[in-house]
Amino acid sequence: MQELVYLNGWIGSFEDSFISVNDRGYNFGDGIYEVVRVYNGVPFAVVDHLERLENSAAAIEMTIPWSRVQLAMFTEDLLVQSGIKEAIIYIQISRGTAHRNHLYDPQINPNLLITVRQVPEIARDMYTDGVKIITQPEFRWQLCHIKSTSLLSSVLAKNRAAQAEAAEAVFVMEDGTVTECSASNIFIYSNKVLLTHPANNRILSGITRKYVLQAAHSLGINTREETFTSTDLLAADEVFFTNSVTEVVPVIKVDDHIIGSGAPGPVANQIHTGFITLRNAGV
Repeated sequence: MQELVYLNGWIGSFEDSFISVNDRGYNFGDGIYEVVRVYNGVPFAVVDHLERLENSAAAIEMTIPWSRVQLAMFTEDLLVQSGIKEAIIYIQISRGTAHRNHLYDPQINPNLLITVRQVPEIARDMYTDGVKIITQPEFRWQLCHIKSTSLLSSVLAKNRAAQAEAAEAVFVMEDGTVTECSASNIFIYSNKVLLTHPANNRILSGITRKYVLQAAHSLGINTREETFTSTDLLAADEVFFTNSVTEVVPVIKVDDHIIGSGAPGPVANQIHTGFITLRNAGV
């Protein structure tokens, strides 16, 4: 097994891969990306990821010169060559390479980067014991639905969480509305209703989020995509966050406030089990 890089048709190791300092992704964060989880050699929900990649490209007025079929083929070939069964595939498309200038040439050729890495070790006590998260004032831009490589705000929030010995930071707007975490979507369960923020420009609508909602529906859980506040968050019976790598993670503490009983709740566990069922069905 070997972690591999695909860069504009070249395939090799991370150590041997290079890109120009004039790449607009490097200079401006002018690019988009996706992260795909691989289970037993099979990428999960790759069609959904490639659709969202196209949507992000359209939102930043970038034309992708490769079809979904081609991108899927490049990705699958690299995965097979790596020999890694439990992997994370990273797909990044920057606008291209040119002398540094805020203005870009509409005819510029995008740079395509794909990497395959092994899934990092995930602590099982995240699921059995739950985790702490912190609140963070929302200070990001207004286009959070674009999966952009410009991630400085998320980097700052995630590191502030780490400094507080927390697993995630959740963004809260001035009016108290909870949006999402630095790299995850957040859910609360209160009064037998599961809530998560609507899929608009204030959040990145996660692929795991989509299938968690499906799993909840299949379990007969009343789900609503509507806004909730930090007050609702602290008063919730259960809280959990979702992303492609860790899937469904129960939250037992927000800042210094204990959530529910202070232990992972049954609904998060049921939904995680339901998500795994969908995942194993090969959606």
